[in-house]
Amino acid sequence: MPTNKCSRHGDMPPPVLLGYQQRWIEDKAQLKIAEKGRRIGLTWAEAVDDVLDAAQAEHSTNVMYISATQDMAREFVEACGMWARAFSYLAAEVAEGFYDDGDDIADPSKRFIKTYEVNFPATGRRIVALSSRPTNLRGKQGVIVIDEAAFAPELGGLLKAAMAMLLWGDKVRIISTHDGVENRFAQLIDEV
Repeated sequence: MPTNKCSRHGDMPPPVLLGYQQRWIEDKAQLKIAEKGRRIGLTWAEAVDDVLDAAQAEHSTNVMYISATQDMAREFVEACGMWARAFSYLAAEVAEGFYDDGDDIADPSKRFIKTYEVNFPATGRRIVALSSRPTNLRGKQGVIVIDEAAFAPELGGLLKAAMAMLLWGDKVRIISTHDGVENRFAQLIDEV
């Protein structure tokens, strides 16, 4: 029987979460992979989990969210902001910014990536949405969320970069609907 208690964090997700959403949050696995249907709320539940990870007083961590589109990135970060307010965590409003990945020195216009983020001043952590370039994960630590992975143009490179995070005790979440059987996400699901 599902409970509303989120034992890992000691916080209670609001009772608006469905059983599978609560179980997703309560799953403490370092690597979680989920195939989902469209608009079922799994990403919404991931937003709850990520807010709890970034805002908790002890063992807080940064979260890097990677999605298929800029609109999805903004929607996710806005959901994180909403959950931060629901949990009464002091968090800055959703901010837009640019991240310098330093990757293309010849063409500086390609170096800067538009980001969306929520900052948690009490912990010094943040949830930031990045583009799906694998190099964006270079030098990062924390929770990596790859949403709509089947639609990422370089999923193989993203998976390689994200899985390296597991060696340092970080967490990786790979979530997606399907895009046929001939893509890396479908192969990953078959491997699982």
